[in-house]
Amino acid sequence: MQYPAKNFLLEYKMIGGIVREYPEMAGIMERYFGQDCLKRPGFKIKTIEMACILFGVDQDRLVRDLMKVQYFDRHE
Repeated sequence: MQYPAKNFLLEYKMIGGIVREYPEMAGIMERYFGQDCLKRPGFKIKTIEMACILFGVDQDRLVRDLMKVQYFDRHE
């Protein structure tokens, strides 16, 4: 199933901005990057793309999970 994105360039947004706009995405970030990822200095100023490269995370899978939250948030 394809999930239409509010902002189709989600992977280029800063993590801090994403979590501010969608606080429920914090749990997904912690699942992919570790429990204390959002407490690390500088983590929130990285883009999804940069964080995935640095931490060896599958960007497509992460963005798909984030878009599910974004999609269901808009369609409740």
